[in-house]
Amino acid sequence: MLEVVNISKTYSGEDLGAVNDVSFSLGENQVLALIGKSGSGKSTILQMIAGLMKPDSGHVSFSGEELENPDEQLIAGHSDIKIVFQDFQLKPNMTVEENVKYVLLQFDKQFQEERTAELLQLCGIGELAKRKPNELSGGQLQRLSIASVLAEEPKLLLMDEPFSNLDPLTKENLLIELVDIIKSEALSLIFVTHDTRDAMWIADRMAFLSEGSLIQIDAVQNIYNAPINLEIAGFFGRVNAISDVNREKISYIRAEDCRINEPDQGIGVVVSKSVFLGHQYFNEAINSTNGETIHFYSKNKLKANEETVFLTFDEDKILHFN
Repeated sequence: MLEVVNISKTYSGEDLGAVNDVSFSLGENQVLALIGKSGSGKSTILQMIAGLMKPDSGHVSFSGEELENPDEQLIAGHSDIKIVFQDFQLKPNMTVEENVKYVLLQFDKQFQEERTAELLQLCGIGELAKRKPNELSGGQLQRLSIASVLAEEPKLLLMDEPFSNLDPLTKENLLIELVDIIKSEALSLIFVTHDTRDAMWIADRMAFLSEGSLIQIDAVQNIYNAPINLEIAGFFGRVNAISDVNREKISYIRAEDCRINEPDQGIGVVVSKSVFLGHQYFNEAINSTNGETIHFYSKNKLKANEETVFLTFDEDKILHFN
């Protein structure tokens, strides 16, 4: 469906490119997450895919046709590619249903009524039809924004940090619902996020960007289990660098893959912090042998500055970077 071929974009006054020679493809009914730190080029790539920004070099093709230069169009963009903006871009003086109907004005009244009701129900805001945007919560506004975009019947949906302003429970519910929406409408989705947990919820593949370059793209499980560098591994959570006795070899192991062993079996560490996270405790400790800081989880609270525990990990959990 989508081919991104060697696209680059540099903003005036910057030495480094905002996007540097990025290529990837997307098939029908696939979900791709673009992740990376702020300033890594994620949003710029999304703007170029949306047809709202022309690459300095390279091109974007959709359904076999190269996207047109936005400067040469009356209305920039592609009719089958729609973007959900962070600011929602809703009409504040219209009700929820009127915001959706407005997109459907070219159709007869019966279709407007039926399609609007269908989309509001699909997005979980059917009971809010008569409210105005200023009467909605952040999650409800996001649902309305999605419903309005779906009214245009896109084939590819783009979302830029769609969950950044939502509380954890609302975000989790919306992520679950978004999967159903995507399947129901037979859409493909590309969304930008800096939170790998969001990507793990709904994405088929993940593309990790750093300083404008695409570093790794693969299935989410593959990137988690086999990240090609420490930066990507660290994006999923704490990674320990554990040296051997002679400090000649370092093993990189995730905090969640370290476990407490029997006394005198494993690496002895002195606990310095033990923080309650609900279902478990996050611990920081000092390696008794070399003073390195090690992080791990436990079911029970450990005594800071008093308790020594012994940690071990399985060899197959060691991360190996290229």
